[in-house]
Amino acid sequence: MKKQYLLFILISVLVSGCTNVASDVARKIEKAPPPSWEPGVLYSTASEFFAKAGYQCRVDDEFPIVRCTKELRDLYIHQTTAVVEIFPGDEKDPGYILVAERWDEGWIPGELISGLFSNEDVERFCGYLREEGLAVCRTMS
Repeated sequence: MKKQYLLFILISVLVSGCTNVASDVARKIEKAPPPSWEPGVLYSTASEFFAKAGYQCRVDDEFPIVRCTKELRDLYIHQTTAVVEIFPGDEKDPGYILVAERWDEGWIPGELISGLFSNEDVERFCGYLREEGLAVCRTMS
C-alpha cells in the first residue's frame, strides 16, 4: 500500500508545473521638454520599436496600455516569455510607466531559475526615445 502512495506522489511531482515571474526595474517615461508627442504617439512608437525586435504587440484602447510579448524559450518542458507593458501614470504623477517581466512556465522548479532579469530591448527603447528627443526613461525606486 505504501508503494502506491509513493508512486502517486512521485508522479504528481513530475507532472505538476511551475510558473515563475522575474521583473526588470520599473521605469517612468517622461516627455522631453517641450511636450513633443500627441496622445497615442508613444504607443505607436513603442509598438513599432518592439515589433522590429521580434515582439508581438497589442494596444488596448479601452485601458490605454501597450503589451508586447516575445518568446525567449519554447521547449516541451519549459517556456520563457518576455513581457513589456507601457501604461499611463496617475493624476498626481503624469507620464507613463514602463514595466518588463520574464515569465517562466513549465516543469523546471523556480529554485533553479534566476530571479534576476534585465531586458536589453527596454534599454535600447529608452535610448531610442532619448536620441529622438521624445522622452526620457527614469528608473523608479
